[in-house]
Amino acid sequence: MTWQAIARKDFRDAVRSRWLWGLSAIFFGLFVGSAYLIGSGVQPQGNQPLTSEVFVPTLGNRVVALVVPIVAIVVAYSSVIGERESGSLKLLLSLPHSRQDVVAGKTVGRSTVLTLPVLVAMLLAAVVLALYGVQVGPLKYLAFVALTLLLGVVFVSVAVGFSAAASSNRRAMLGTVGTYVVLTMLWTQVRRVLVVFNDKLGLGWENMTLVKYGLFIKFFNPIRAYESLVTRLYTDNVMAARLYGAGRMQGFIAQQIGEAPFYLSDWVVLAQFLLWLLVPVALGYLVFRDADL
Repeated sequence: MTWQAIARKDFRDAVRSRWLWGLSAIFFGLFVGSAYLIGSGVQPQGNQPLTSEVFVPTLGNRVVALVVPIVAIVVAYSSVIGERESGSLKLLLSLPHSRQDVVAGKTVGRSTVLTLPVLVAMLLAAVVLALYGVQVGPLKYLAFVALTLLLGVVFVSVAVGFSAAASSNRRAMLGTVGTYVVLTMLWTQVRRVLVVFNDKLGLGWENMTLVKYGLFIKFFNPIRAYESLVTRLYTDNVMAARLYGAGRMQGFIAQQIGEAPFYLSDWVVLAQFLLWLLVPVALGYLVFRDADL
């Protein structure tokens, strides 16, 4: 037996416990409900047809970026530690499974539990939009779907990493929720560390240099990377996507920076995003590998 068997069992358990059906209801309401409200409530201007540009950036940056990570955390934070506290983990490891199999299987299993209802709901939302005459660009919409699924799996990885490393359910929950709070509410404070370094070490960086490096750090936050990549689907201006959320300062900063430097390119931001798929769960496994059960 390998990690695939653990992943299959994890998914079957979710179906039996009606986790999958509850998540399906949540995401059906989120995506399909939003598509209905937008499709039925927004009127075309003149002869211009409605497009999914109304739906994707609004929903992706204002709702999905906050809701999907929360649901992923709830789904996955007790995945390993729950079995450890109940004693079933020792039974699982008595079978031909390694600790690496457990972590990999739990990550894949919980990711499937999350992504399947998200995928179905997002595809149904596209159908609803089309029924209301909203033009859905298939490639851009599929990219939006892929980025949203990736966001969910990223936070499953974070939650499984904490679940594997923690010694109790409480600590796993505090770790995942604390990470979510830092990423959603406190990340600008993390970026201000640059200002402290500049002052304390006498680096002599100018304000605009600090802004550039601050933007680079900004996208080590997977939520901000997701928002920027979704915005990029509907704009040809790279800097406009990178400066999403800058408010009144957006035009001034874009004018000062000019062309987006390579470290703010789509590929670099995507790479920063993908790091979160591997690093949290890998660190959690390293702690779990040597833990005394």
